[in-house]
Amino acid sequence: MSQADYLTIDVFEKPSLSAARWKRSVRDAISRGVDGLRSATVNHANNGTHALIPRVFPAGRALVAAWESPEAAAAAWTGPLKVALDGPERFSLDGEVVRFRVATPGDHWHGWTPRTDGAEPLDTGEPMIAIVHGIVNRGHLHKFLRNNLHAASRAAHHPGHRGSVDISSQLPFEHTSISLWKSLRTAQEYAYQPGGHAFAMKSSLETNMHRVGCYLQVRPLASTGSLGIDTAPFPTLPPAFRG
Repeated sequence: MSQADYLTIDVFEKPSLSAARWKRSVRDAISRGVDGLRSATVNHANNGTHALIPRVFPAGRALVAAWESPEAAAAAWTGPLKVALDGPERFSLDGEVVRFRVATPGDHWHGWTPRTDGAEPLDTGEPMIAIVHGIVNRGHLHKFLRNNLHAASRAAHHPGHRGSVDISSQLPFEHTSISLWKSLRTAQEYAYQPGGHAFAMKSSLETNMHRVGCYLQVRPLASTGSLGIDTAPFPTLPPAFRG
């Protein structure tokens, strides 16, 4: 039986509360304690993963949460985290963390070290979510943003790209990309074939661009809405339960 973290991702294009009030209310709910919650980040969200010129303002918002179980997540959406669900144009996704690696031993995502115990590896034909969490070293932000222009252009036009978002809970140096892919195979093609992303990845490694680097593979289990494109990313999956 899998003991891997159950991950929920919720992205709001336009919270009905002001962005600041939404962020404050969600953080307050989390600070009071939520049963079964292993970790959560409350984030600014923009389209920097697939647009040459990201829209920073007005900003969207995103909540990424890791859970002990699907049942714990479901209970929270009808209880303490119900406040997070306010607003139209919401994308919601549930998944299982199947792989986690770090750039440097000891790296983590704001204290969270994802669990993958018992998770089956992804088959190359399975759909996947790739999450790359990084904190850029001071002095490297301009180069990172320049490299991102090329990577974003390639993602937007790749046939396997099913949507993506750039999130951050600590602007301007934290940048976490969440990208949805038709299959593990197409994600690997985008990542490693010559071009924008491969160049950006090589440059990051050679110049010590990041002081924190984490990479997650997630198996999508349920999905509602779309993320940066006009169509649902995983139309055969059931809807994500949010109460």
